[in-house]
Amino acid sequence: MSFKEAQKLFAEIRGKLISERYRENVNEFQMAVEKLVSEYNTANWENRFVVGGALEVLFCALLNSIGYECRWLKEARYDIEVNGIRFSMKSNFTGTGDIRLINILGDEVVKWEEPTLFFISGLGICYADPDMGLKTKHTHDALVINVRQIKDFIEQADEWVIPIAVPRKPKNSAIIKTARKLNCASAWRPSSSATQGCSWR
Repeated sequence: MSFKEAQKLFAEIRGKLISERYRENVNEFQMAVEKLVSEYNTANWENRFVVGGALEVLFCALLNSIGYECRWLKEARYDIEVNGIRFSMKSNFTGTGDIRLINILGDEVVKWEEPTLFFISGLGICYADPDMGLKTKHTHDALVINVRQIKDFIEQADEWVIPIAVPRKPKNSAIIKTARKLNCASAWRPSSSATQGCSWR
């Protein structure tokens, strides 16, 4: 599989998101994600799936607001489609540890085959794909990649990271909301129509 088109598209998206022209869009996105992660702490396992889904929809809304055609997907290996190119999205709100790429059932043999956007606290939105030489490993129930691998890669090639603030999950939450139903438009209400169709149920 060739990842050239995905790499080229990421570079174009990066150029837009770091430009002064779209600073307001990025700020609104960052505030929405901050609210999402602070209110629906992923320390609760139920929240991990729902917050991940809401993040995908919010990022799709951000891309739509700067001129792309982004669709939220419901596929096993892909989460969004941007201008016809599919990406997987993974998040890590601690900035350390392993990120699950693919869940494994029993003796299933799997390979990482998707261009992937990693949302990592303290780093930003990172692009990586299997052609870039990052090491993965199998655990008893997943194929994973360690955050350190991604950080080391970005230190040598920072063109593959968009320096957007990705919040850390709260260390101490007196009350943790459970996100059984979450409407991402309640977290992000930009002046544009970017959140049209932006919902998670």
